[in-house]
Formats: sequence, C-alpha cells, structure tokens
Amino acid sequence: MSVNIVPLSKEQHQALRVNAKQPFAHIASEHLLPVVVHEFGPASAVFPIVFVKNNENGNFQSVALLGLEQGKNLFLQGDTMQATYLPMAARNYPFFLTPDPTNETQLTVGIDENSARVSKKEGEALYTEQGEETEFLQKVKNQLADFFDTSRVTREFIKHVVDLGLLEAKTLTVQVNDQKREINGLYLIDEKKLNELTDEQFLDLRKKGYLAPIYAQMISVQQVQRLTRWQSELETAKPATA
Repeated sequence: MSVNIVPLSKEQHQALRVNAKQPFAHIASEHLLPVVVHEFGPASAVFPIVFVKNNENGNFQSVALLGLEQGKNLFLQGDTMQATYLPMAARNYPFFLTPDPTNETQLTVGIDENSARVSKKEGEALYTEQGEETEFLQKVKNQLADFFDTSRVTREFIKHVVDLGLLEAKTLTVQVNDQKREINGLYLIDEKKLNELTDEQFLDLRKKGYLAPIYAQMISVQQVQRLTRWQSELETAKPATA
C-alpha cells in the first residue's frame, strides 16, 4: 500500500483512531533506520550504528543497520522486533513532520491515511468529541518535536566529525554460512584518526559531549555479528530450489 501523508487537522481527522496492529510493518523492508546522536548509547547495545552518504548533496546520516541486504529487516521476526531498544524514527509512525500547506517555511504534523493502523473503529483517539487534542496526540506531537530537535543536534555532531576527518568509508566483510560477503557504502568513525587528534581537538569533543556517542558508534559495530547469525539462519531455513 502506498503512503499518503497529509497534514493532520481536526476538521478532517476528528474521528480517526490509531491502533497497535502490526506496529512494525512500516519498517519490515527497511535495512537502515535513522538514529539521532542522543540514542547512540542505548541503540549501540542492539544495532550496528553506521553512517551513510547522500550522493546527491554529500551529506551524511547516522543510521542503525537492520539487515545485511536491501529490503530485509532481520530484527523483525513475525510481528515482533527482536530489540530491547526501538529508535525514535520508528516510534512515531503513522505520524510524520510534513510541510505546512499554509506556510512553506514551517512544519506541521502529518499522518499516513493509508496506514493499516489508522481507522475510525479502534485504537487511540486523536481528538475528543469537542475537537480538543487528546493526551495521545499531544504525546505524539511532543515526540515529533523531540525528534526534530535531536535531528538538528545530530547534523551538527556529524558535521563536526566530518570536519575533523574522522569518518572513513569502510567495507564490512561478513561470513554468512560458508560464504564471505562485503557490505559497501558505509562510513565509520576511524579510531586511528581519533587518536591522532590534537589535545585541543580531543578536549573540544569532550566539552561538546561528543565523545560518548563516538565511542558508542565504534563499539556498536560488534552487533554486526548478530545480523550475520540471523542471516545465516534465514538462508539455512530456506527450502532448496529446483
């Protein structure tokens, strides 16, 4: 089903509700999921955190690696995410920040009207009978605002590590059963270059609060082993083709 994100309004959506059915269906085919710098700590205990580059504008984005190939989220098994932490980017669906049709310089809350989680029959109400926002909707709006603010801080963090020359293109080589595979297009913080920073540069990272997420990202790469194991199990379970 295609996504249809429209600005949320009580005039148009007062009767809508959001249910918890298949809460992770929207990321079933995602092998990358954005993560903000504030969640590098808890996310690093579950996901490999890497950086990817937008080839059109040259900007980098921090993401959690959910699978070893496009279109496959290995963490999603059935309707359950095998993760003790869920990144902010996955929690807000079916809500998004979208351009405000009345002011193109502003963002407003949007909702995917085509989502299976949206109906008029069951789930959390968005508005009261009087047209007031419910506590559920207010919570969603606060979460979206937090994600927007932390995304801005994350861009500042990434720009700083890029300016210091700490990001390096890396090829991850994994062993899936008896076959070696290479994962390209990823960037990681280079430990050697981090250790070569001047004392002043290193102290500046500490003052900015950047050292904790840097080390969290570096440690998180160990979680690739989890993905390798799941990919091996998945391919072993596949029936042989004629």
